[in-house]
Amino acid sequence: MDMQRLLRASVQFKASDLHVQAGSPPTVRVDGTMVAFNAPPMTAEDVRRLIAEVATEAHLDRLERDRSCDFAYAIPDLARFRINAFYEKDGLAFVARTIPPRVKTFADLSLPPVLHEIAEEPRGLVLVTGTTGSGKSTTLAAMVDHLNRTRRLRIITIEDPIEFFHESQKSLVAQRELGRDTPSFTDSLRRVLRQDPDVILVGELRDAETMRTALQAADTGHIVFSTVHTTNASFTMQRIVAMFPPDERELLLTELATNLVAVVSQRLATHKQKEKGRIPVVEIMRNTAVVSKAILEGRITSLPQAIANRDNGMQLFDQHLIELYNAGQITGTEALRLSTNPDAVALALRGMTSLDTSGGLVT
Repeated sequence: MDMQRLLRASVQFKASDLHVQAGSPPTVRVDGTMVAFNAPPMTAEDVRRLIAEVATEAHLDRLERDRSCDFAYAIPDLARFRINAFYEKDGLAFVARTIPPRVKTFADLSLPPVLHEIAEEPRGLVLVTGTTGSGKSTTLAAMVDHLNRTRRLRIITIEDPIEFFHESQKSLVAQRELGRDTPSFTDSLRRVLRQDPDVILVGELRDAETMRTALQAADTGHIVFSTVHTTNASFTMQRIVAMFPPDERELLLTELATNLVAVVSQRLATHKQKEKGRIPVVEIMRNTAVVSKAILEGRITSLPQAIANRDNGMQLFDQHLIELYNAGQITGTEALRLSTNPDAVALALRGMTSLDTSGGLVT
């Protein structure tokens, strides 16, 4: 079995990810569920051969040096794949994530219309957050695509690796890849500021230095989009603060209160009609006066209460889950599985209560 055949099978099954490791048959994730192929277990040599079919010498060198490597591979007219190859106890393994050939719109993705407003902000920092596989990259691509189709801007992306291709339309788009075009997010972000950008996309804010540079870019009149691996808006703020030493946190909170545009956090829910796949559940925090004041004063734990007021299109995960349940799009079981406060959601689903502005209960 060669790599192209495996990847084509993954697309045919509408899988989000293909998992291959020694000692197990190839396995795909379909609508969140792992499904093994009806095939013999892979050997260590099988896995090494498959990776060698699609990786460049530079990728293989990085894999041996760092014991893991990210790169992209495309099958024309089918799909692109983001591949993470790595070592584990039985040798090499890899995960190939399917990237659709066409960038989907906000409407295609069933994302809240307020994301149009957030994407069109002229300056500041927009963070899309969630766990691995929650659709962060897809939402960021939709934001860039929206601006590319509707605005005359200079858009520069810095990615590891490049996932979605954006052909210049109304905007002029340049895409840079770590390892190939630039050594690091931080270095590239500093250099991008000299390249007359209006919009900057940074694949991930992984450390304090990259976060600091992103905030500087936002403060100097650019709109910066990026991701953080956190589960909701308040945890995102906590994670960012924890990146910095205590003596820098007061200044950091001031910069966040001034430059943050929004935090968009995502989870994926299985649609009630399973053939429709999964739909996003979205928490949205915008930098309203109340949110800005809470951040400035370091009252991060009060952010859910501010979000629950639903000013300017804000919403908590649990509020969106109840809406999706009431619209017949998800089951009660799925709403409870994904909820932040299961007890409150359970009572709300029974019609006994509603969520109040603190995310708690009203009897």
